[in-house]
Amino acid sequence: MNQILLASHGDLAKGMLQTASMLIGELDNIHAFSSYRDDDSRLLHSMNEKIKTFNENDHVYILSDIFGGSVNNEILKLLNKSNITLIAGMNLMLVMGVATQTEKIEEKELNRIIQESQQGIINCNSLLEKNTNTEGDDL
Repeated sequence: MNQILLASHGDLAKGMLQTASMLIGELDNIHAFSSYRDDDSRLLHSMNEKIKTFNENDHVYILSDIFGGSVNNEILKLLNKSNITLIAGMNLMLVMGVATQTEKIEEKELNRIIQESQQGIINCNSLLEKNTNTEGDDL
């Protein structure tokens, strides 16, 4: 089974979980962890306690908000287990892409999910302008 831990500064992870649940339904294998100013060590402790409740055969995917941020850096300490994968740069498409996988996500599939979540970031103004100018029609 896949277990998914969302981790962020402030309440982003909780909001991400709430929104993902609204879109794909309640999932009991997704857990949100929030860190507040100077509170990173408690975040790591809470995540570690949650991981201890998982089956040893579970695959754990941790999605953090910012690569190089204090939350992400603190979570790096958990990567001493082979069943834990940390992905930085969490967005809703990434959460839903990982959450909809029921078994271990092979690296090629994980890379596809990450790439699709990156491609979901679009400057709509530029897109509309480009389409209006090239086709001559209003959208």
